[in-house]
Amino acid sequence: IFFGVSDRYSKSMLSLRRPLAGVALPFLSHLAVIVSGIDNGLGQTPPRGWRSWNTFDCTSDPRIIHDKDMRGAMRAVLDSSRSVGGKPLRLKDLGFSWISMDDGWQQCNCSTRQDLDPTLPKCSVDECIGGKCTWHNKVTGLPMVNLHRFPDMHSLVEYGHSLGLKVGGYLNTCICMEHQPTTHYEQDVAWFLAMGFDGVKIDSCGNSVNVSRFAELFNKSGKAVRIENCHNGAPDPKTGFCPMNMYRSGGDISADFGSILGEAYSTLPYNDRADPLSRPGCWAYPDMMQVGNFNGAEPQRTDEERSHFGLWSIVSSPLILGFNMTDRDTMDRVWPIITNQDALEVNQGWAGHPGTLIKSYLAVDLPVFQIGHGSCSAKGALGWRLSEGRLLAPGSTEEAPLCVDGSISLPDEPAVYANPCPPPTTGSGQVNCGLPIRNCSLVTGLWDFDAPSGLLFWHNSETADPGCLQVFPQELSPLTSIEPGQPPSGAFRAPKSTGKLRVGNGERRPAMTQLIQCPALGKLPPPGGRFNFTEDGALMFSGDGAVSAAGCLTSVLLNGVQLWSKPLPGSKVAALLVNVLSVPQSVQLPLADVPGLGGGAGTSRACATRDVWRQEDFVVHSAHLELGLA
Repeated sequence: IFFGVSDRYSKSMLSLRRPLAGVALPFLSHLAVIVSGIDNGLGQTPPRGWRSWNTFDCTSDPRIIHDKDMRGAMRAVLDSSRSVGGKPLRLKDLGFSWISMDDGWQQCNCSTRQDLDPTLPKCSVDECIGGKCTWHNKVTGLPMVNLHRFPDMHSLVEYGHSLGLKVGGYLNTCICMEHQPTTHYEQDVAWFLAMGFDGVKIDSCGNSVNVSRFAELFNKSGKAVRIENCHNGAPDPKTGFCPMNMYRSGGDISADFGSILGEAYSTLPYNDRADPLSRPGCWAYPDMMQVGNFNGAEPQRTDEERSHFGLWSIVSSPLILGFNMTDRDTMDRVWPIITNQDALEVNQGWAGHPGTLIKSYLAVDLPVFQIGHGSCSAKGALGWRLSEGRLLAPGSTEEAPLCVDGSISLPDEPAVYANPCPPPTTGSGQVNCGLPIRNCSLVTGLWDFDAPSGLLFWHNSETADPGCLQVFPQELSPLTSIEPGQPPSGAFRAPKSTGKLRVGNGERRPAMTQLIQCPALGKLPPPGGRFNFTEDGALMFSGDGAVSAAGCLTSVLLNGVQLWSKPLPGSKVAALLVNVLSVPQSVQLPLADVPGLGGGAGTSRACATRDVWRQEDFVVHSAHLELGLA
């Protein structure tokens, strides 16, 4: 059976598919060999549940987490008033059985965020980093609970257990950032176990950032505790050692589609590998979901939230809800998304790979261009010229002059999302992104060229200092190990204690052409920052012969629809198409681009397809699938 979707007016398309003839389905280069993970038996499939932060982030009184909010979320996943497939069903029945609190439960001696206690002094982030803040008892070293918000923490956890739920907590808090000389690993674990918690999120704002130490202590207790690592490291790329069940790959999410795309991209260093580091028992996790928290008009809001859920499903991310589940109107609106059993099957299925971005397709029927780079003989490489402060691009005419705009990073007409430029992948290494090319009447700044240095300067009246054009090399770099104590350059932090956890740090940087701060007077610009106009209208840039090669700037279309894919058990494969533009796109998807379908998808072999969102089946008889995406 070949699953798939073809919603003509959806922002995305999620599908499961296999050739009817039953061919093998290789994915990337080979399937992973599972290596060591935390030995607690948990998280063998991507976890599902709810965590409080996206609704209760302590920014105002109504958004401070209390005992009643946790109990309300617990009751919400047991509500049987809605149905799936005509049968009454609860979220708990679909695996959303973990209810977890985030920051705000603790009693701090001062606070960097709003607090209900008017006697509690306010302290700055700098004061906390300086060691002023603590949420541990000075005598016992045990965590202190804000009793106004949680009068009886153990009773709350037991209430969840009485409903057949798992209850998660939160450590190493950000509202009260401890940076004192002492740590409290043993006391935190002892208190956590005494309260009866089943899982823990370990944040990175304090000084207790050694996740392997926490894992060691929890494992010694004999109780299996699910560990969520928030920015304290990643699995060791050399050995695969993973002392946690899920780990944050992305930054803090927000309820807009640009943020969602950026978070999804964060999984690539862990997923887009022949030996993926996201796997059963150790899942890469962009962040809690924002489904239910989007604003805006319909049908765009539903399209974007459905695409959000589809992205988390196809990369095997934990599905942690973050909206107010006691809001019945919101629950009614998102119910068809979060209970879609085909999407959940994609998320939970495991056939050796977690799923990843495969490739991007250029925009169609959208004459909006950006700077790219490549061969000097490539299409769009000839016709560059500098005239009266305007950097005119190939294809420019007297009637419709096209200029490079250094004042914005992306075109605003038509509007595009904040992250339309995807990282390179093993399936499609060539990705070009750069400054927008617009009608010259919309460009307010001026360009200058200094031939001796090869610098191209952008001057804008809004900024005092000029910027210089720079071509960044494309990078598809693997994760590297970082020794404990050596701070990584990315968002991850090395452990400070036992040193058992090695931190992975890798970067997927698209081929970008952007403005940077100009080099100091007398200093040569870096490779990719020295340019030369040739007689035939090419705009060449320098390379260093090693990391970056020389080439020419080109005028290219924006990136449009993206293809994400994941292999599934039973010779199935899932595919997700996402339109990253805010204008409709059509795509003629070559089925050969979907890993595993190249050998069987064509005119001689039909592919059975299921539309995940519409819950409909159909058969594709050709080598292409024509789709329209809103």
